Amino acid sequence: MKSTTISHLLRRPGPVLLDGGVGSELARRGIRTSMPLWSAHALFDHKGLQTLTKVHEDYARAGAEVLVANTFRTSRHTLRKAGREEHWRLVNGRAVECARAAAAIPTHPCLVAGAIAPLEDCYRPDLVPLQADCEDEHRRQVELLAELGVDLILIETMNCSREALAALVAARDCGIDALLSLCPRPPGHLLSGEPLDEA
Repeated sequence: MKSTTISHLLRRPGPVLLDGGVGSELARRGIRTSMPLWSAHALFDHKGLQTLTKVHEDYARAGAEVLVANTFRTSRHTLRKAGREEHWRLVNGRAVECARAAAAIPTHPCLVAGAIAPLEDCYRPDLVPLQADCEDEHRRQVELLAELGVDLILIETMNCSREALAALVAARDCGIDALLSLCPRPPGHLLSGEPLDEA
């Protein structure tokens, strides 16, 4: 793990630059991104891994200070739906390795974040699993990503507070820094209908 942390970057003046979309960039470059695996398809073959590493490298060279590993759709829950749960450790390891290799390129500090996504569709809060399932799945994923050496966890596009909380608690209990992004809808609510100021 690097001596620079997300806390250090956030305390200095100015913005912290994260990379751009990985899944959409993989799709633009011709990699399959069908559901339920979405961007995780890239982790199952040589062409996908090469393209993924190049995406990370391009973002690092453009000045990104945080590269988000391609773990948005690599939870056991998602892999199980695709009939590939046995590859859980392998694909998460590949995702972190690709991002870590690219993070070594720039001369500026470049951290690697492990992405944690909603277990179901980001835009369908009605599909969020039972709380115990959210807690178990996110805990296992955070623990694996920490074991694989990510510098922080990026909890992305959460559409309801209870699943966001499950992921945040998992990161806290694992002792790893976390950032959270929420999926809002006007006027000032999460997609679940909860007011943002209460989330």
